[in-house]
This record gives sequence, C-alpha cells and structure tokens, in this order.
Amino acid sequence: MKFLQALQALHVLFFLAPPVISSQIPFQETPEAEAFQVYQSQYSEHHSIRIKQQQNDKLCDAHSKQYTGWLDVGNKHLFFWYFESQDKPSEDPLLLWLTGGPGGSSMVGMLMELGPCLINEHGNGTYYNEFGWSKNANILFLDQPAGVGFSYIDEGTPMPATSFTAAEDMHHFMQLFVTEVFPDLKKWEFHITGESYGGHYVPILASQIVTQNSLYPKRPQVNLASIFVGNAYVSPLHTAFGYWETLCSTNPGVDSPVLNTTRCDIMAANLPRCMDLANICYAHPDTAICTAAGEVCWDGVIVYYDGESGEGGRNRFNIKDPCYTRDDLCYYEAPAIQKYLNLPSVWKALHVPKAVANYSIISEEIAIAFSLTKDEGISTQPHVLYLLENGIDVLFYQGNLDLACNTAGNHQWASSMPWKGQPAFVAQPKRSWEHEGKEVGWFKEVKVKMGVHERETTFAMSTVNGAGHMVPYDKPKEALELVQRWLTKRSYV
Repeated sequence: MKFLQALQALHVLFFLAPPVISSQIPFQETPEAEAFQVYQSQYSEHHSIRIKQQQNDKLCDAHSKQYTGWLDVGNKHLFFWYFESQDKPSEDPLLLWLTGGPGGSSMVGMLMELGPCLINEHGNGTYYNEFGWSKNANILFLDQPAGVGFSYIDEGTPMPATSFTAAEDMHHFMQLFVTEVFPDLKKWEFHITGESYGGHYVPILASQIVTQNSLYPKRPQVNLASIFVGNAYVSPLHTAFGYWETLCSTNPGVDSPVLNTTRCDIMAANLPRCMDLANICYAHPDTAICTAAGEVCWDGVIVYYDGESGEGGRNRFNIKDPCYTRDDLCYYEAPAIQKYLNLPSVWKALHVPKAVANYSIISEEIAIAFSLTKDEGISTQPHVLYLLENGIDVLFYQGNLDLACNTAGNHQWASSMPWKGQPAFVAQPKRSWEHEGKEVGWFKEVKVKMGVHERETTFAMSTVNGAGHMVPYDKPKEALELVQRWLTKRSYV
C-alpha cells in the first residue's frame, strides 16, 4: 500500500474506490455571499470571483493589505488568500503559490513557510514572519484543485483528478484576477511557484497559460515571466534513482550515509529494473503500467527508508530530523494549522460558506482521485522544455536534506533534458553561492536565446545546505534571498 509514496511528495492513503462525489451545496444559495464583491468574467458566464478585503489583522498580521475569496468555476469553488507587497504593491511582481500533495492545502505554505504570518505553537493564532516572501512581492495562495482545503465542489460533481484539469481552472482564475479584480497587476511580471507535487502543478499550469496566450491573443493575457519550484516532483523515475545517492552517500551534506551497506547494495541491485519499468510508464502512460512501475520501485528501492517513515520515526522530508509527530507529515505545525483554520472566529472572518464541512490540510479524496489516473506516474520534463522553448525562465531550487523529492534525482533529469542549453548545463561545474558572507549551497545556470523572438532565457538549479523538503521552513532567511535574487537578477553569480 505504501508504494504510492514513490509517486508523490506527501504520503496519502491509497485504495481502489469509485469516483468520489462531493455532497456540498452551491455557495450562491447561502447568505454568506453578501460579504463579497463579485467579478464576473466577460468571456464565460460560468467564471466569477468573489472577494473581500480582510480588516482583521489578528487573523494574520501581514503588514500589508490582504484579501480572501473564492473563484467560482461552474460547480467548483477555489479558495484564495491574497497579500499585497509590503514594499511597492503597484510595482512589485505577482507570485502564485501552489502547495503539492496532490491534495495539499496552500495554507501550509502560507502559515508554515513563506507567508507574511506563521502559525504559533498553540494553534490559536499567528505571528509576523520577518522572512515572508511578500516583503517585495504580491503573493497569492490558492487551495487547488477544487476539493482541497477551503475549496469545495457542489453536490454531484466529480472530484478533479489530474493536474491538467486543475490548470484549466487556474488559468481562468488568473485571467480574471489580473484584468478585472486587480487590473494594475497585468502590467507587472507574473511568476508561478510552489513545491513538491508543484513540480507537476506548476509546469502544467504555466504551459496552459503560454498556450492560451498564443491561441487567443485578443483575450486577457497572463504576463507569465518565470516559474520556480522547490524540491519539485517532476520525474518519478529520477526521484527513485536519487534515493541511493541521498541515503547511501554523504553528498546531501551528512557526515556518514544514512543507510548501511547491506540496504544500499540491495537498492543498487534493484534500481535497474525500477528504471526500466518507469521508462515504460513514460513511453506508455497507462494507469496499470505506471502503478506496476510504482510497486516495483517501492518494493525494490524506496521501502528501505520510507517503510520506516512516519510512525516508524524516520522523516522523509529531512533525513537529519526525526518524524516529530509520528504521522505522515512529521511536523508539529501541520496539526496546529488545521486547528487554527477550524476555529469559529477564523471561519467568521473568512466568511466560509456552510458548504465547507471542515478545513483539512490534506484532502484524501483528491489524493485518491489523482491516484486513479496516470497523473502521478508521468514526468513533466516535456512541459519544462516547452516553457524554455517559449522564453519562460525556469528555476528549480532544492533543500539538500530532502529525500521525497531529492536533489540527486532532480539534478539527474535536469541534466538529461534534451534542449539547446543542455550541453552548457551538463558541462558547467556546480558553483557555490553565498549570502552575508556564508556559503548557502551550489547552483548551475545557463542563459540561452530561445523562442521566435530569440529571448535570453534562464534555466537554473540552486540548492540550500541544511534544508529539507520545505526550504523556507528550515532556512527562511536564505530562502527569501534565493527568491529575491531570482526575481531581480535571474542569477546566483
């Protein structure tokens, strides 16, 4: 059962079940609708945004204006929390943050990692985050796909089950958000960021935006400039391959290998078969084939660490730390966030509709729906390549102590991607980058003229020593510096 951990960055329950159907009621039939201002799409009667400015700083002391609301896409309703930049909101870029899973709420990223406020240890309030990414950027946290976190689905509507479905909904959202709700934003750069299964969400959404901008030039354009994803789940094959280096060498930044020689020898012997079947899944992305590949990689390679994670005490998100909570997420902040966002005072401030039964940081229903499709078994490397070919800058950053979406695996697929910049990327040595006189990690970056207009396009990898799966959580100061360098310079030289 636990083999599905090979196919996603957050462990979720997996079993064969019929399609999950929501039993919630439409928001428009509830009195909570009166609290919001509604923006209707001029291109579709089925797309609208309801939004309200939050006046309660005790909810989140953001040091800037903040707004909450829902995108209504027919029978699907996606919750968002938007923070203006603390510096120059009318000039600073716009970031969209997507937590992974699949099924993870972006409120985890907001309240545990990079938001302007963080959850306190008691789960009854928040405090200001001096290293929040809204210091110099407008940032939007979105619970997606519908069914995750505060997002919900009307009765009789099937759960979204692929990153492609999610991308269609989010593209409509961004069109409306930057043209009708905050029209000044369409003049500034837009960047999509996230982590973990965001390695699927972000490249696929970005590709959807590029395609739609090209197909419909007279419709509202989303000014996509770059994507940057932390510890991304891009290629299942390479993630499994990276387990050996992460656990059986000192390369992640450990004094001695995590696993003993016996286990490492078994993993090394089983890796070729795991790689062969994963390649077949890539060539023929049938659900049964990809599931079989996941089972082989789990039994032959991944189980030797992940089989003892969670309740077993190991932490697959940081190989130097124990699993503090002895559950799938390992961190005390996770249940604290869930406790806080279920407080009646929070629901009242957010005007959460009665259609939302409760807030959960992970939707098992969405995780199950995704597991029944081929979404988790495919690689999004082709989407990264498509973005580069269309002049979109791309960064993947890594916490070196992460196992779930490890540095070794992501560096491997990045080096194997066949594109104009591949020779320069492969030949380039890893170079260290510093902040405040101290080495933070290594980076590789290439700048190549791409696309019809021969735009200089950047592809980069950057690492942070001593950080795990959630870089802004483990190394908040360094993570903020990493992001600001990307947004302003596109370089770590």
